[in-house]
Amino acid sequence: MKLQDLLAKDALIPSLPEGVNRILGELQKDEPDLRRVNQLLSGEVGLTVRILRLVNSARYSPGGSRVGTVEAATALLGLRATRQLVQAAAVGGAFKGVPGVDMTEFWRHSLDVAKIAQSLAEEFRLDKGIAFTAGLLHGTGDLVLKMAMPGRASLQPGFATDDNRYEAQIADLGYAYPEVGAAFASRWLFPEAIVEAIRFQCDPQDSEDQTLASLLYLSCWSARAHELDIEGTALFDTFPHGVAEAIGLTDTQRLRDDKVIAWTPVDEARDFS
Repeated sequence: MKLQDLLAKDALIPSLPEGVNRILGELQKDEPDLRRVNQLLSGEVGLTVRILRLVNSARYSPGGSRVGTVEAATALLGLRATRQLVQAAAVGGAFKGVPGVDMTEFWRHSLDVAKIAQSLAEEFRLDKGIAFTAGLLHGTGDLVLKMAMPGRASLQPGFATDDNRYEAQIADLGYAYPEVGAAFASRWLFPEAIVEAIRFQCDPQDSEDQTLASLLYLSCWSARAHELDIEGTALFDTFPHGVAEAIGLTDTQRLRDDKVIAWTPVDEARDFS
């Protein structure tokens, strides 16, 4: 299937749920009513669970007390971050029953990438929320491809452990999951910085914002190295030194040991999925 044909099939790229549309509609007003936002969120139980999971991740409350209600979450975040988090949390509910995919494992890996990207963004004084969300969404294009072509050979290996996936899809299809993921993020009205980072996550040198795309590249590498349990010389040999050097990341060791982040437990990913 050609890329333009894939993107033209509305049924393959999930639409924003109606409940999320109502929440975002309120958040887009010149003077949003936070009480109304909280009321609408409270009516979306699955979305609320995923929002609280994300709010209680290292991104928002490192070492702090856990947030247990929608009202506390929106008060902590503010309206701008609430909008972005609502969109991100809704993604978990948009993909259900993707052929051949263990969704809990998929989101566990995606949350790991998101947390690594967030920690790198802090070092580079970039928007941590943008980096986190780009990491969370980086693999959504692969889910769309799996729904469209469930039997395709280049889509069969596990996403989290397949370090040749991008090249195999390019050779097989002429395009790959980053382009499809960028189209998904664009259709869901995520900020352009997120769309571009997803699009160029495997070729950051081609991005206008090379830093964010490179941080996403490095985060994906680090999370995959953890999944594959790569250690020692092999770990050093596979590290993308060129990408790190291009953006001035000198402390590469922080991405090459077992304490990069607090790795996402299965129960956290299960609630998100």
